[in-house]
Amino acid sequence: MSIKLIATDMDGTFLRDDHTYDQQLFAKVFHQLQRHNIYFVAASGSSFARLQREFKPYIDKMSFISQNGSVIHLGQKLYRDFPITREALARVIHVLDRFYGPKDINQLVVSTPTTSYVDQQMSDHDFAIVKLFYEQVERVENIRQIFSAKPDEQFTKISINFANHINLQKVAATLDGYLPPSLIMENSGFNTDLIGSAVATKQNALSLLQDHFHLQTNEIVTFGDNENDLGMLAMTDRSYAMKNAQPLIQMQAAHTTTIDNNHSGVIKTISALLKNN
Repeated sequence: MSIKLIATDMDGTFLRDDHTYDQQLFAKVFHQLQRHNIYFVAASGSSFARLQREFKPYIDKMSFISQNGSVIHLGQKLYRDFPITREALARVIHVLDRFYGPKDINQLVVSTPTTSYVDQQMSDHDFAIVKLFYEQVERVENIRQIFSAKPDEQFTKISINFANHINLQKVAATLDGYLPPSLIMENSGFNTDLIGSAVATKQNALSLLQDHFHLQTNEIVTFGDNENDLGMLAMTDRSYAMKNAQPLIQMQAAHTTTIDNNHSGVIKTISALLKNN
């Protein structure tokens, strides 16, 4: 069965550690994908605005899964999103405040499909980091009152970057029993947890695109390196964990790349696959 769609995670997978990629090499590979009528999908925990920036030359010729599956775009057109209720959002913030203090959380980001919000007290250093991953970011007077301060907004994702002294496994064990059943929490790397609708995962988003494009599972290739990629990696026997991924992630994928993210592992693997497609 030939390849019809390739979906890749971004940070730690498609992108180098400095958040760049080989633009010249990808341009050649993307042209090949177009010639073979293969869909290309960027799947990330960060925002659509950030993905637009990363793939500006190709924006209308590919699809995007952003905010870990909470927002899906076909080119620049919003295809689907999965909002969080205000009650669930308020519950998350209440639970975070119960167990963690200001020194435990570096960045608390609350996002809609188009805009992300942070507290005005966030340091310039942390704000610059948030801008890198979310692009369209606004400061608000009190992020903990965001659900009442922005009554007309539909919120889709909460991102919590914990300080280095916080163990994310303990965070999961602590919060799982308190979060509403309508929500799911996934590790996105960089000591960051993403909380959103329980149906808003990369795997579910990719399944929606699979149905939209009328594809078989064995026509899909996936790449990932982290916990939030596991569902996407498990859905196809053409999945690739990165060479730089943890052994647990590599065990869940059908294959492991021979080249890491810092040496264009995804792009070079795609190029090799196309020669045999």
